[in-house]
Amino acid sequence: MSTLLPAAGSAWLPIILALGSAFTFGLTAITSRRGTMHITPQAGVIISLGASSCTFLALSPIWFRAEHWSSIGVWVFLINGCFHPLLSMYFWMEAIQRAGATVASTFTATAPLFAAFTAIAFLDESITTLIFLGTLATIAGIVTLSWGPMGVSGAIKIALLFATGAALVRGLNHTVGRFGLGIMPNPLMAGFLSSTVAFFGALVLYRARNGRFPSRPSRAGVPYMVLTGMLSCAGIGFMYSALEVGTVVVVSPLIATYPVFTLIIAVAIGMEQITRRLLAGVALVVAGVIAISIARAL
Repeated sequence: MSTLLPAAGSAWLPIILALGSAFTFGLTAITSRRGTMHITPQAGVIISLGASSCTFLALSPIWFRAEHWSSIGVWVFLINGCFHPLLSMYFWMEAIQRAGATVASTFTATAPLFAAFTAIAFLDESITTLIFLGTLATIAGIVTLSWGPMGVSGAIKIALLFATGAALVRGLNHTVGRFGLGIMPNPLMAGFLSSTVAFFGALVLYRARNGRFPSRPSRAGVPYMVLTGMLSCAGIGFMYSALEVGTVVVVSPLIATYPVFTLIIAVAIGMEQITRRLLAGVALVVAGVIAISIARAL
């Protein structure tokens, strides 16, 4: 029984939480895009992770449980933080820099498949035909939204290396998170531990790659990255809450729909135009979400 959420009597609770996480992560894509117009992605990651960790810390009166600090689950999320969000962000940045956002987004859309495979193998979860078809439709929709007309022949190997690495880490994060929450049922504390470890890890990586720590970031970009970190805090909180009361095979593909929310928000504020590809991608993702939701409610 969770110490922070009501009993999961409703089949819709993990679906609502997972879609809340997707919506929030979709917002972070907008704010981080604005922020990296003024500061480097590496510095932006450090600022956003720091803001996320501080936001979790500010919420500690809500999630603090003294008995949880002696739980093995603390170590699960401390170790997990070294991989996600730290390593997944590093792979994601490398994929974008070396292969472009289009190729990177396409390959990272496979994260729910990695999550489903590992959850079935290690958590004894099962996947129904409807959930499987819904997951495939969701991934197909995300690929449709991400794929562009530009050629990728010269970048495909780099994309496979880094973007698929990011997808693998993200998928494993859902399985590890589900396992850790079974030991320490405290989603916000889990988010605090992972974000804090990732923040200090990002500082170490920046120092190793640049020979110094980041200094004097543009004032124009800092507010956007701080907002990104605060939104990430909410997204991670929703994500772990969904994993606590739901299964990985249901939650993971729903969280992966965040690019749809990014595009909807971008269209609403005039950053993107409605196209046939956008409508087709959204239709596939919505169909996948409906299939997964029906399967969960049955």
